[in-house]
Amino acid sequence: MNFKDFAHLLSPSIGAGSSTHAFTRSLFEAIVTEDGLDILNGYDKESFKAYYNGNTKISSLARKISPYVEPFGFSEYIGSFQDCAIQGLCETFQKYIPDIDLHNAADKLADLFASIIREAAAATRKPTGKSVRTDSDAEFIEAEVVDDEMPSGAAGEDKKITVIQQQTNVIQNGDHNVNLTNNGTINFHF
Repeated sequence: MNFKDFAHLLSPSIGAGSSTHAFTRSLFEAIVTEDGLDILNGYDKESFKAYYNGNTKISSLARKISPYVEPFGFSEYIGSFQDCAIQGLCETFQKYIPDIDLHNAADKLADLFASIIREAAAATRKPTGKSVRTDSDAEFIEAEVVDDEMPSGAAGEDKKITVIQQQTNVIQNGDHNVNLTNNGTINFHF
């Protein structure tokens, strides 16, 4: 789940008619420590409005505040609302947190928000595409395979070799994030 979806799901139950920027700021203020508040003060209301609407990702903010994220503060924030509001959050987030209930909702939502911030902080910027070469731009150059134990050109025919000679971007998100960017040549020996 991204921040925009999270904020939009929270808003009907606990937004209390606040403007989007005030509501968004209050969410971040609730999950950071005192030291993190100084960072938030460097952002204007248009920034928080853009985060709420999803026009701007929270990655940059998340990298700055992640050392100051304290889920307990957000748990207290959620716990400060009336039971009927928290029950509304349980119903709204049931799809995403199956075991959420009135008694654990504050902690579950705090953990979810903290994980959203951690994931956003770990996200890398996508390349702009200005230097991306297409397949038609790539030139093929024959490469000589050198085997450590044999002279050049003596690689056996049973070896399979893949040569990639164009910009390659591989991004895998999940339990183990991987980001591989190649601007040169990669040789795979199988």
